[in-house]
Formats: sequence, C-alpha cells, structure tokens
Amino acid sequence: MKLALMPRRERKTGSTGCLGSRVSYDEQKATLNLLGMTLTEVVLDEERSGKLGSRTGVVVLVVDAARDAYLGGVRNGDVVAEVNSVKITRLQDLKRVLQEQDPHDPIFMFLLAGTGWRFVNLSFIGSLP
Repeated sequence: MKLALMPRRERKTGSTGCLGSRVSYDEQKATLNLLGMTLTEVVLDEERSGKLGSRTGVVVLVVDAARDAYLGGVRNGDVVAEVNSVKITRLQDLKRVLQEQDPHDPIFMFLLAGTGWRFVNLSFIGSLP
C-alpha cells in the first residue's frame, strides 16, 4: 500500500465529549488514539484518493493486538472511509462523529485496506474502566 505519510496538523485540540479517557488527541503529533489504535491524517496516493474521492484521509498507524480495535478487525495501514455512515477525510471529521457517540453504542467503521474494503463493528463496552 502506498500512502504518502505526511501528517496534517490540526490547529486546535477538541474535546473528547462523553467518550472520556478512551479517546485522546495529541495535537503536537496530530494523532488520535481510540480503542487501542493510533490514527493520523495523511495525503493519499492517487489510487486510494480515487477510491475514496478525497486527497486526504485518516489512516491507522498502529493497532495494539491486545485491544478492541485489533480484535474487531482493524489493522495497521487501514484507511478509514466512514464511521457510523459519515464520510471521514480528516481527523476533525472523526473527532466530531466520536463526540456525538454514546459510549455504550457500537462504532461502525468502513475501512479500505491493502486487500480491499472491510467493515468492522467496534464496541466501547470492552474498554470501560
């Protein structure tokens, strides 16, 4: 998979809303941590840009194999196309969807991986303190 990994910096730190400590945003690194995965905003290559209809995207940098995201099917390098039926092209899009999310409701993610499209259903229930 060819991704031009050029993180785009967010200008301000947003609130995590009702999700509390399960979601954290690092403004200096321009990353978002969620359910054991670290996501960042990148400029996509031509192939993925064509499939997603956007020059920018949110990619999964790292997934902790012992956490919810990995167990749900998310893998390193996946590009987030949609979350809860909302198109995601920037970290700000993802943060907005998560802020509106009830922590007891599942998160539905549509991902573009090196092998094709994948749908995953993630739940916060396993991550509750």
